[in-house]
Amino acid sequence: MGTATKLILDTDIGTDVDDAWALALCLASPDIDLVGVTLVHADLDTRARIALKMLRLAGRDDIPVYKGLSETLTDGGRLYWAGHEGTDTDFSDIVGLEAREGGVDFILESIERYPGEIVVAPVGPLTNIAAAISRAPETMRKVKKLAVMGTTYCGEGPGCSEREHNGCVDPEATKVFFDSGIPATVVGMNVSMQVRVRSDDLPPLERSALGKYLVAMTRQYYRVCGRDFTYMHDPLAIAAVIDPSVVTTRRMSGRALEDGRAVYTHDDTGVLDVCTNVDVERFETMLLSRIGLLADQGE
Repeated sequence: MGTATKLILDTDIGTDVDDAWALALCLASPDIDLVGVTLVHADLDTRARIALKMLRLAGRDDIPVYKGLSETLTDGGRLYWAGHEGTDTDFSDIVGLEAREGGVDFILESIERYPGEIVVAPVGPLTNIAAAISRAPETMRKVKKLAVMGTTYCGEGPGCSEREHNGCVDPEATKVFFDSGIPATVVGMNVSMQVRVRSDDLPPLERSALGKYLVAMTRQYYRVCGRDFTYMHDPLAIAAVIDPSVVTTRRMSGRALEDGRAVYTHDDTGVLDVCTNVDVERFETMLLSRIGLLADQGE
């Protein structure tokens, strides 16, 4: 195995349980060196508690958690906070732990510290990323790449653009990202809606405190959604960093419409590797086996 990839997870953890699974996959993967977690959008205090608790249960208090921007760059942008995860949680074990301020600064400082080495994985709205690009475009061009969970690819041209939460929550931020020319792998809902975690997958993970917490949040989300499975949007973006063969990509250029929907065009000179397909079995096996091994390390 080569050197682990330095990665910053930029997340709206708590709005959908898939963010927690993405964090768990990072922690479970020896080929990921998780440099830090940055939080974005709406209720950052609750997001911080969830991330800090997961890191504490994994024995990884060394990984810093930073609050980024809670409000969108888009004037009058719609703030969205489902707030399902965390509501059934006892946070008494993290009393005294606090997320730090300055998530955008942390992203920029980390890239400057490790030029050409850092992958930033924004799996929530692109607010922090766009703010970093606007503040220091020359620094952001030193990122190794972005691993974006957002938008959806349903074909080329404006007639094929469809809505997706992360892209449409902050249209201005989405536009800044597309206009930046920064290389990115884009995992859209066209592929992420194909991968799931089902209720039958959960019991083997309950062998550690972290596994039990992840399972409890997942079951809570099942109840909210009224189903016995959930989609693994965000972990797929992490998996595409770990093993690019999990997805099939096509080189594209893209632009954002005023409402945050993305328009893609095939372009061999483009900087976006847009996912067009996913090896479902390969991904789901990776996700469950790695997090299962992490659970085995617990008590």
